[in-house]
Amino acid sequence: MIRVFCDFDGTLATEDIGREIFLKFAGADAAVLGAQYVNGEITARECLVREAAAVVGAQPGQLHAFIDQFRADPTFGEFRAFCDGHEIPIVVLSDGLDVYVERILRRGGFGDIAFFANHLSFAGEGSTTKLHVSFPHTDSECEFCGNCKRNHMLTGSGDDDVIVYIGDGISDRCPVHYADVVFAKKSLIRYCQKENISYHEFSDFTDIQRRLESMLQKKRMHPRREAAMARRDVFMQG
Repeated sequence: MIRVFCDFDGTLATEDIGREIFLKFAGADAAVLGAQYVNGEITARECLVREAAAVVGAQPGQLHAFIDQFRADPTFGEFRAFCDGHEIPIVVLSDGLDVYVERILRRGGFGDIAFFANHLSFAGEGSTTKLHVSFPHTDSECEFCGNCKRNHMLTGSGDDDVIVYIGDGISDRCPVHYADVVFAKKSLIRYCQKENISYHEFSDFTDIQRRLESMLQKKRMHPRREAAMARRDVFMQG
């Protein structure tokens, strides 16, 4: 079976919504923390915890109203229909926050798509309300990401499955090592080039659909040797 695993911020959603939220509600502090994360000075978990701590007084209604200005990529709906037609399941993997991933998927008509993300909750009331981020999907041996995308891919697929991964940024660098077919854009392209990982460049989901259609017609959907070996090594170590 072919299985698609897709990043959210900057990929399924055309903008980095998590970053936009913290720039809106935490301002300059979020900008500094975001730069430190991009430069590798702090981990994703550290970044999210400190960004959330910098927000005080934001109410759920305010956050939801801000989220509602964002949408899924308009080409995703047709891609999802294509996957349904070929019995290809899609799982969304985000190192962002469940509060906006769930809301945008549901508002776009994709509420039945499985997703995994970090959890955001509110503590207190009124002007003292604080945000709290928790990480239900960490890996015990890796402290960098909040939501271990690699683990979801490995536990959500079988030995005979072909894994397709779609992404654009830092949190996608780990999972592409374990994917058979990689679709990349933005900084993920440079990473794949540096690591000698074969990839297909894309602008939107129309590009991905066309490439997958061609690969299916030519029966070129096969496990990538390096990815299969990496997956096997993880299970042997476990």
